[in-house]
Amino acid sequence: MSALFSPMTVKRFTFRNRVVLPPMVCVVRPELAHYAGVEGVVSEVSIEHYARRAQAGTGLIMVEATAVDEGGRCWEGAMGAYADRHLPGLARLAERIHEAGAVAGIQLVHHGPQGSPDLAPDGLVGPSDAAPTGSRPAVRGLTVEEIHAIEGRFEEAAERVVQAGFDLVEVHAAHGFLLDSFLLQARNRRQDEYGGDLDGRMRIVLETCRRIRRRIGGGPLLTCRTCLFNKREEGFGAEDLETLVGGLEEAGNDLLDVSTDGVFKGWFGSPRSLGQWVKGMTGLPVIAAGGLGDARDAERAVSEGHADFAAVGTAMLDDADWTRRAREELGA
Repeated sequence: MSALFSPMTVKRFTFRNRVVLPPMVCVVRPELAHYAGVEGVVSEVSIEHYARRAQAGTGLIMVEATAVDEGGRCWEGAMGAYADRHLPGLARLAERIHEAGAVAGIQLVHHGPQGSPDLAPDGLVGPSDAAPTGSRPAVRGLTVEEIHAIEGRFEEAAERVVQAGFDLVEVHAAHGFLLDSFLLQARNRRQDEYGGDLDGRMRIVLETCRRIRRRIGGGPLLTCRTCLFNKREEGFGAEDLETLVGGLEEAGNDLLDVSTDGVFKGWFGSPRSLGQWVKGMTGLPVIAAGGLGDARDAERAVSEGHADFAAVGTAMLDDADWTRRAREELGA
């Protein structure tokens, strides 16, 4: 029996298989752009984009990075969950994903220093002040009061998407966006409780997860996306990973989402993949992404214990029927 196409239950949600469409923003494939409107409202094009991939049999559809703040968008067509006007479109999107038999997830993000300066009238923000570099403008370090306000906007957006019918909320703490910027020593030079050692640098991530967990209750699923490949040169080690994983579990996450630069790549001087390291540190199910466009690789990721769920990004953007073709190829 195929491991990739076996069902899995997490709390009250049963995933029909382990295939995940990860949150892929349209800037990855501009020709496939399924932009929301300038107001951040879900478009019919967006709905059809996700519905098609759900109809192919995908177990979990994770909707693209959705802004929790109007000034935290990365591009003009970014989807939003920061106002009640977004509710009707989000509800239609969740409904269409459900109609196709998939679990509906959505990722929440504040783009921070990687946002679009044209969409941030008060300027780009991050953990610390940063001078302009190349084509990128200056970044202003957030005050503690502003950090708490942004955590609150994540919390409010989470309540909004759950109200719209989404089953799973993901906190985006990867790829250099705002929350991940706090984890990065190169960007976080704060000397207060949100900087310094790892406990300080991950504080905003864990506080955000805790606040969302309290706001949405125990029913919906909560996960957090992290990555380490941008921290490799900073000496982020296995003990640091264990501290982060333990913190995320304590903060109320039901799954962990690990973005990699190669799911099978060894880490910390060993042949063990990042997913295998994480799975050895927690009993939570793990989603792993990174080069799983071949059905046999996605199968291997699950069967060999690199992940409980295989996230197939670029390949599924290119082929809406990837999941159906993978099932046929594997004879599942």
